[in-house]
Amino acid sequence: MTISRNDLIKICDDFINEKITKLDIANYAWKAISNDDIEFEDHVVKDVIFSWDNESIDFEIDKVNMSLWKNKIATGEEKFLEYNIWNFHIESQQNICAKYNSEWKPINKKLNIGISENYASQPINGLRHTVEKGTTGWFIWFGEYLEDNFFFKPMCAEHLLKIKPEIIKYLGLKTGFRFLIDQNGYEDVWQDENII
Repeated sequence: MTISRNDLIKICDDFINEKITKLDIANYAWKAISNDDIEFEDHVVKDVIFSWDNESIDFEIDKVNMSLWKNKIATGEEKFLEYNIWNFHIESQQNICAKYNSEWKPINKKLNIGISENYASQPINGLRHTVEKGTTGWFIWFGEYLEDNFFFKPMCAEHLLKIKPEIIKYLGLKTGFRFLIDQNGYEDVWQDENII
């Protein structure tokens, strides 16, 4: 029996659509690797199955990563570091700071940002206030800003990896900086003297 890319894409879809569980995936991968009668269509299939069998040393089996595996199977493109490793973004943070004449002031990824919940809206705005206890000072919102006491919700900054990793490269800007970006590649970064 040969396991194909199409077989794995179906498994990805089933997991994303909650037809199968993480345990089902791990069991499937272990059986595929341990059965001498099973062959793999190519190295991509073998690599993905190895990853599923080794979650503790590879990437977590969750919906975001399953979408990334599906993309890898279909196109060969890998974005796992961008969506899973905070330090992957350090160089791009430093580059943004250099580009916009800001000292690099990285945040503690375990502290909170204030964020709106309408993640699909555009554009994406961010501004960095002075740090308060337990926070990074960053406020990020999507689409139109609303004057509402409940507009911003606290979120551990590290969770941005799974939601909007493209934002992380701006989070090294120092207090007083703002950014405005959109899905079409627009980018504006500036220091707002009214924030400091």
